[in-house]
Amino acid sequence: MQIKTRQVDSVLVFDMEGRLEHQTSGDANDEMTRIIKDSDNKMILLNLKGLEYVSSSGLSVILLAAKLVQSSRGKIKVCEAKGKVKEVMEVTGFNKLLPVYESEKEGITSFAN
Repeated sequence: MQIKTRQVDSVLVFDMEGRLEHQTSGDANDEMTRIIKDSDNKMILLNLKGLEYVSSSGLSVILLAAKLVQSSRGKIKVCEAKGKVKEVMEVTGFNKLLPVYESEKEGITSFAN
């Protein structure tokens, strides 16, 4: 599981790659928490294009990050969930908890609204 960040306009994009599951969720949670706390950016987009798999513990990591961002009056959104990851988000209703966009461009644009 790798998490890289980059700035696109005023949005901090998290590029997530690999498998977000029980074995990787602890480290992923620590890394996401550190980045969010160290950043002044309140607009965060999780790009899941490189995520191959997500389990319930992985979804919990994303929700914990969302709570952390929202507690500081920020917004967190998700984009480019593909294949099994998209399927898991739809089946669990996760896509009703956080906005999920088909493309990164749509996700970034949505922060302007």
